[in-house]
Amino acid sequence: MDRLLGSADGKKEMIEINKSSNTRQSPLMQILKGGDQGGESGPDDLTLDAKGCTANCVMIMKDTIICANAGDSRAVVCNSEGQAENLSEDHKPDNKGEKDRIYKAGSTVSEGRVDGNLNLSRSIGDLKHK
Repeated sequence: MDRLLGSADGKKEMIEINKSSNTRQSPLMQILKGGDQGGESGPDDLTLDAKGCTANCVMIMKDTIICANAGDSRAVVCNSEGQAENLSEDHKPDNKGEKDRIYKAGSTVSEGRVDGNLNLSRSIGDLKHK
């Protein structure tokens, strides 16, 4: 997904999807098209690589639940006693395995943030942190 988001074809596809929707043009689409935002600029002159999201995907089969996640969105299930049980584990920069992976990739973790910026250690998007 990240390769697609960062490619010219991916940007073109998102612009086409936005054109066919019934909603007003989002600030992201204005940025992708190279347009301004009414003379206002974001804190870092926002670009596509400065945006990202988290995600959970759960597949439920007869007697099996499979959960995949990216980021710090959490999936839970209610057990037979009415208690929530985690299906996913948050991807946070202070988790040992995540911190090791971040440093191995050449980045740092300070005050719970990747490169002092991103407060989660995995996401879809946030291309400048790949």
